[in-house]
Amino acid sequence: MSKIARSVGENIRKCRKLKGLSQEQLALRADINASYMGQVERGEKSPTIDVLGKIADALQTPLEALVGETAGKAETAGGGYADKIASQLDGLSVKEQEAVYRFVKQLVQFKSLE
Repeated sequence: MSKIARSVGENIRKCRKLKGLSQEQLALRADINASYMGQVERGEKSPTIDVLGKIADALQTPLEALVGETAGKAETAGGGYADKIASQLDGLSVKEQEAVYRFVKQLVQFKSLE
């Protein structure tokens, strides 16, 4: 295992977990084998740039976030929960997304009344 392969694998795992996805879900979204996904995350395999691109697209994350040393830190600091919420909205209709938005807005307004 190379240091870079381990680092990339750790970055992918961090981003995947921030998005609330399992390895299998990520592999399905990236159109790659789930077993291979696990090997990549453990740093046992070095993915090609094309595979990294598929994974980045599936995570809706810039490719740089997967190969950089600071991947996941910015998301954890500021946008972690917003990213998780956004990933849960994927696949919902616009009408369903609007309903979720109105619900969250009401929760925030209720909290501000306390």
